Amino acid sequence: MPAHQTATHNKTGQYCKNNTHPNSCGSGGLRRCRKLINCGLYLKRQGKTVTIGELISERGAQWRVLDMGRRIEEVPAEIFTAFEQQQQPWPVPYLKHAWVGILSWDAQQPGQHNIWFLKLPLDEQNLLQAAPRDAFVQFILRSAAAPDKEHGDAPCSYKPDANRMAYFHALALQTLQQPATAFYTTARSYLSGDQGWDNWQQLGLQGLAEVVARLEQDHNSALLTAALPHLPAVPRNVLLGFLENAAPDQALTSAINDVLAMVVGHQPTVADLAAFARALSNSVNMEQRRQLLAVLLQHPLCRHVEVLAAIGSRCWRDLHGELLLSYLEALARNEQGSGAFNALVADLLALPGLRAHFMHTLASPARSAELVTAMARLLEQARAADGGRLQ
Repeated sequence: MPAHQTATHNKTGQYCKNNTHPNSCGSGGLRRCRKLINCGLYLKRQGKTVTIGELISERGAQWRVLDMGRRIEEVPAEIFTAFEQQQQPWPVPYLKHAWVGILSWDAQQPGQHNIWFLKLPLDEQNLLQAAPRDAFVQFILRSAAAPDKEHGDAPCSYKPDANRMAYFHALALQTLQQPATAFYTTARSYLSGDQGWDNWQQLGLQGLAEVVARLEQDHNSALLTAALPHLPAVPRNVLLGFLENAAPDQALTSAINDVLAMVVGHQPTVADLAAFARALSNSVNMEQRRQLLAVLLQHPLCRHVEVLAAIGSRCWRDLHGELLLSYLEALARNEQGSGAFNALVADLLALPGLRAHFMHTLASPARSAELVTAMARLLEQARAADGGRLQ
C-alpha cells in the first residue's frame, strides 16, 4: 500500500511540510535564528542547561509533544518540561527510550512549522539521560549560527516508519488547523463501499490515517464499523494498526470483536492477530477488551513473537492477574526462545507499576514449569550482566 507521504526529510532529523529548511535564516528566519542563538548563549552564561522546550519557547512558537513509542498520544507540555529537567520519569518508556515527535509553529506565520523526531535515552529510573539531549540542542544552536554549513545528522534523531509518519501528519494537520488531504476523501469513498472492496491497491496510508485521526468527525467511527466486515486483510490490518492510537467506541469495538471471531475461524495469520491486538489496546470497553485479549492468548499463533510483542507493547495496561499469567505462559513458549522472552519481559518491567503485578503473578502456584525455567534463565542472565551482584 503506497504511503503517499508529503513530508520530506532533511539533515537535522526534521520533517517539514510547506516549511523553510530549519537551518535557513532567510525571510524573517534571521530574527528567529538570532533569538535561538541568544537564548542558548544567555542560558549557558547563567550556568543553566538549555532544554528543547526553552529553545522553542524563546522563539515565541507554540508547540505540541507526541509520544511516538507504544502508541501515538499527546504528552502535556508540563510533563515534558519536568522530564527535561529530570524531575519526572518518562510516563511510558519503550525499549529504554522516550520516542517523541515535537511539532512547533508560529501562529502569526501559517505554514512555518518544524517537526523533530527524537529518540531520547533513559536511565534505569526512566529519567532523561541529559547528555544526548544536550548534544541535540548544541547541534541546533550550531546549525542556527552557521546555516550554510554542513553539520551532519542531528543526535537522537530518527525516522519513524511510514505508518507512524502518516498518523503523525494526520494529527499535525488538525493541530495546525489545516484541511485534510485529498487522500482523506479517497479513503472515505473506499470505506463506504462505493469503489468495491477489492479495489484497495491504490489506497494511501495517509488517507486511512486521517480517517482514524478524525474518528469523531464526519461519522467516521460509524463508517469504519460498517466497513470492517467487508475489508480484505491488507487494508483491514492497516486500519486496525492505526486504531491503536485512537479509542474505539462500543460499536466499533463490537465490530472488531465480530470480525476477529470470523477471522479466527478461517485460518488467521500472525499479522492478523497482531493487528487485532493493537486495535483493541485502547478500546473504551475495558472488560470486553480484556476478554478478547484472553481469547487471543489461547490461540496457537500467539506463540509467535510478532503477536506477543504487539500485546506486550500496546496492551500493557491490561497485563495483570490471570491475563498477565497467560501472557507470560505464551511468552515462555515463544518460537524464538529465551532471547525474545528476556527482551519482552525487560521491556515490560520498565513500565511504571507493572513490576509489582509481575512479581505477584510469578508467585502464582498455577505457573508452569516452562515459565519457571524461562524466568530462571532471565535471572541468571541479569546476574551475569550485573557482575553477580543481583540477588
